[in-house]
Amino acid sequence: MRLVPVAVCVTILTATAQAQPSPNGLELIAAAKDADTVAVRQLLAASADVNGRYGDGTTALHWASHRDSTQLVLLLLEAGAAVNALDDHGTTALALACLNGSLSVVRTLLEHGADPNLARTSGETPLMTAARVGNVDVVRHLLEAGADPNATETTLGQTALMLATAENHTPVVRVLLEVGGSVSARSTNRFTPLLFAAQQGNIDVARLLLAAGADVNESAPEGIGGNTNARTRFVADTDAAALLVAIDSEHREMALFLLDRGADPNHAGAGRTALHAAVQRHMPDVVAALVARGADLDARLERRLPFVSRRISQDNGLTPSNIGATPFFLASSFGDMESMRILIGAGADPLLRTNDGTTALMVAAGADYVDGADKYGRRWFGDNLPLRESALRTITYLLDLGLDLNATNDYDQTTLHAAVYLGGTTLVPFLVERGANINAVNARGQTPWMIAAQGEYRSGSFYTQKETGEILRQLGADTTLGKDLGKNFKRLLADREPKP
Repeated sequence: MRLVPVAVCVTILTATAQAQPSPNGLELIAAAKDADTVAVRQLLAASADVNGRYGDGTTALHWASHRDSTQLVLLLLEAGAAVNALDDHGTTALALACLNGSLSVVRTLLEHGADPNLARTSGETPLMTAARVGNVDVVRHLLEAGADPNATETTLGQTALMLATAENHTPVVRVLLEVGGSVSARSTNRFTPLLFAAQQGNIDVARLLLAAGADVNESAPEGIGGNTNARTRFVADTDAAALLVAIDSEHREMALFLLDRGADPNHAGAGRTALHAAVQRHMPDVVAALVARGADLDARLERRLPFVSRRISQDNGLTPSNIGATPFFLASSFGDMESMRILIGAGADPLLRTNDGTTALMVAAGADYVDGADKYGRRWFGDNLPLRESALRTITYLLDLGLDLNATNDYDQTTLHAAVYLGGTTLVPFLVERGANINAVNARGQTPWMIAAQGEYRSGSFYTQKETGEILRQLGADTTLGKDLGKNFKRLLADREPKP
């Protein structure tokens, strides 16, 4: 009997193992995943299962497409790979090729029967993926293969045109419009392609959409505000028009473009007008353009303004409301002298109050201020000198316009009460010199001196303005009022005289 050397036996066994791939095709998938063309050829020659799957449902074709290898994709397809195989998320090799923006792989898959309308479980089709990525040649090939330009995904109801608009892919938008992409389609939250363009500030896309028939005044009936993104869920803000979305998104040029194209400056479906928004976003040039086009100078705010970054309430029972605010009132609150002058020059009424009787003078002095409050997205902690300097300029201007320094709101707050919140050494003496009632008592029984010297809780913290309190004392404030006055003095709103 002839003995075979051990080394030869090992070689034979290894060769046999290589020639006998596992029946589930896992080695083939691994080879495709590694983009190992030699190994893929060997495994296919050894009759590896070309449609075997990993645990997540991916096949060798998925991985070849993901690796952007046209050669591997063609090898697998010629070996019988299922071109429309789905992984556990409903993803096809075509979808992966579109995600890569790989024209060569997309073309190969389509030539071998890939379905351009086969959507993932989210409803996203290969065309939507390609539109989001922005490869216009891939988009064209998919459309030529029969892709539906107006299909909608199931999560947010968006179309390929919306996705391309939201990602600022102007060439893709143009191609989609050429084949009938709908400019009037609405997402689940009622956003249209034009509203996406306004949110992104893309004038070129907006121009294409308007030329294709989009309505410059269209809005979202169940709408959203400007703080939106095509890939996130939206914040409710009823009936926001494209002009308002553009301003909320801080796109000056887009806002001016829409106005030039006939956008209604007085659309107020969101409880505020474009003029309110332009003031909040500090856009004096847009304010001027809105005024020139007939914006209502004294339009009233019907809902709270959207957040700039966050909102901090005083939580002391005296926080003024801006419901009923005019654009001029808001400009006064922000110390926006440029917008204030534009509005006054056009005939705005500076004496109009909010629904709770708060005047522009009160908010200019700091009636709504608390440490950490936002002004144009900036946060102020302790060092609020720029705000105090701005307040002094604004108050001087308002007094020259004839606003009543000792007017009170529904909480019996005065401008001097408000100035104590800002503190400092200049604002309070200025107001007293101009005739402010130094001992005015608010609805909590507090005089300005009591707020400054004794302090109070605001927004969860205890605040005092000792320096300001001492200035008030030196100016003649009555410091003999009982310490319990601020705690026990109560008056019902119904008992107070309504403010004119």
